[in-house]
Amino acid sequence: SYEKSFLGYQPTPGVQKHKVVSNGKIRIDSKYTIGSNKFRVTPKINNLERNKTMNFFGGSFVFGWGLNDNETLPYLTQKYFKKWNINNFGIGGYGVHQTLALIKKNEATIKDVNILITHKFHVPRTTCKRDYSFGTPKYILNKKKELIRKGYCNNANFKNIQLPKIVGSIINRSEIKKLVDRLYFRKVDFNKNSIELYLSIIYEIDKIISKKEKYFFVGYIIENQKNEIDDYILKKLVKNNIKIINLTLDPKNKKY
Repeated sequence: SYEKSFLGYQPTPGVQKHKVVSNGKIRIDSKYTIGSNKFRVTPKINNLERNKTMNFFGGSFVFGWGLNDNETLPYLTQKYFKKWNINNFGIGGYGVHQTLALIKKNEATIKDVNILITHKFHVPRTTCKRDYSFGTPKYILNKKKELIRKGYCNNANFKNIQLPKIVGSIINRSEIKKLVDRLYFRKVDFNKNSIELYLSIIYEIDKIISKKEKYFFVGYIIENQKNEIDDYILKKLVKNNIKIINLTLDPKNKKY
């Protein structure tokens, strides 16, 4: 259950149930506790006094899609940072553009350590090329290659108006729109301009956090096999002095 927000959409506060049954077998049977800030609650693992805070930003990997509150990455991190508050700012379908919009709206969100978990498939989200990008913050690079806010991803003529999510659902089900997307708008999910926009947003996040004299890390995930897009993104991040944590699972380990 979601509701409209300045980030496009956020889960409705309260305890939500998620159950998936396939071929008569229960695949997922989880509960999500959503706080009053419309982000997922990370239960405290102990009662120790805490004087530092770590933030996780990202999409479903951070949120913990299909996982209970005590199974998410932010929750498990407490085993290693026992005296830290851990915040989960991940939501399914989110990309780097939501992280930028969030910290720009409220810089108090920034804490001691801030980790953005991302992967190349966040690029089309950032460039409004996903149905669930409807109504989310839109950024562009102008002719001078400067990053600027350009309203919302509405895939229509209402660039600066955040339309209700139900409108997006109706539009995105249009067969005509799907055809136009395939032929023009979403013909290429990854091109140089879209990747540069994605990277520019990460650079801006780093700049804002650095000004606050806090730490910023990019946790990068390579899904399936590494390719030239991953290579390009990682090289550009390194070149711009972005601290990287490799979160890719070892494909040789059968456990994963």
